[in-house]
Amino acid sequence: MSDLPLTGDAPVARRRELFVGKRFSRWLDRRIPPKDRITLSQKNVFIFPTATGFAFGGLVALLILGAINYQASLVYGVAFLLGSLFLVTILYTFRNLSGLTLELAGARPGFVGEDVEISIRVTRPEGRAREGIQLGWPEGILQWAELTGQVSDTVRLYVRAPSRGYFNPGRLLVETYFPLGLLRAWTWVDLDVNALVYPRPVFGDFPRSVSGHRDEGQLIDPLGSDDFSDIKSYRPGDPVRHIIWRSYARSDELMVKQYASYVEPRLWLTLDGVSGDLEEKVSRLTGLALKATRADREFGLDLGTVRISPARGEAHLEQVLKELALHGLR
Repeated sequence: MSDLPLTGDAPVARRRELFVGKRFSRWLDRRIPPKDRITLSQKNVFIFPTATGFAFGGLVALLILGAINYQASLVYGVAFLLGSLFLVTILYTFRNLSGLTLELAGARPGFVGEDVEISIRVTRPEGRAREGIQLGWPEGILQWAELTGQVSDTVRLYVRAPSRGYFNPGRLLVETYFPLGLLRAWTWVDLDVNALVYPRPVFGDFPRSVSGHRDEGQLIDPLGSDDFSDIKSYRPGDPVRHIIWRSYARSDELMVKQYASYVEPRLWLTLDGVSGDLEEKVSRLTGLALKATRADREFGLDLGTVRISPARGEAHLEQVLKELALHGLR
């Protein structure tokens, strides 16, 4: 929801929608404050007839009017029976949510633009089965929770992550139409979810490694370095400046000096090593970290304020991705 001030040129309906939405959100925060564990009761469960329920109520009203007009006792009986059924349905629909306990079971990290998995544990009271319960966020897909043969169930929900950092999808919708679909009981709960979202990966080539000492690196470039390596016979294409003329004067055989470039075998990922703005840089570093892990390369991360020593493995990758996700965010 936008926090920009609304000008007089904004549509009246849009301004009313934002105003009502903000007031409703503040009212929900007071009535159902954020918690990581919430038990549903009459204080936080709402119930209202569905379109089918209104049609059902209209049918009952028509039956009563017809019974009054024609003085038909049987029609009275049918109308009162259906009316009683409607009243009992109110109790059972509310009871299907009342007493349920919802708590955050965990949140798996994801990448920007992908679905983040959030697990919600739903627990019912002893001796009371619950069925036909749906959970989810408006931006995601609602999932079913059936608590008949088991006391608790863990429901995995998925919601699209819009940006990197810690992501709170907002209030969770819990609703049911059980048993007849005449009424809808629902609630909006905030389980204080904070799912970690990694930057969107952009894959590219590894940056050129930084030169290191010979005894700590590995040979990657036999030409163009200042470190002497060996002497070999001349071959067409070898640099003329590497020819050993003294040896040629003695033996009439052209010999050349061979040079080698040694580099640090461990890869360092830095912001200066990639191009783009901050978001593009962290995305490129994320892609390089994933690529290095798949290639089983040892790599480290240097963001200036944060420095992670080179290592391998999934745990090291998660640490690097976390720092990239939170870099530059308040």
